[in-house]
Amino acid sequence: MQRRLPFAVSAALVLAAVGVTGCGDSDGDAEPARTVTATTTAPGTPTASTTSGSPEEDASTGPVRRYPGAEVVTEAKGFTMLRTDDPVEKVGDFYIDLLEDEDWDITSKYEGETSVHLLARKGGDGLTVQVSPTGSGTSISLSYYGV
Repeated sequence: MQRRLPFAVSAALVLAAVGVTGCGDSDGDAEPARTVTATTTAPGTPTASTTSGSPEEDASTGPVRRYPGAEVVTEAKGFTMLRTDDPVEKVGDFYIDLLEDEDWDITSKYEGETSVHLLARKGGDGLTVQVSPTGSGTSISLSYYGV
């Protein structure tokens, strides 16, 4: 099961990218779509970069708080990867409670033995939260986008 985790995280990031880049219209009057590019540099170590045509979004750090005490591994517009020593279940519970407390509509929720995956919407914002174990703690992936 450990070998499939990096693929699952990478696959989820790619699916998020497809969903984000597939939005918009073809007449050219919509804002440019964000593109998320995900790669795996070493087993269990996903990285990402994000681009967008909307300058006002550049200053945003995202619509939800970071997990308390977590260190930032990677941060780009529309994406934040964090790491903590806390267990997956505790981090997952934090984000479930946070989203419910802040009136997000959790449209999809998976709580497994080794991971938590959440999809949520609030107004025009979409959010994907993925919590997975790594060799040295817990990885938290926050991807946010317009819906």
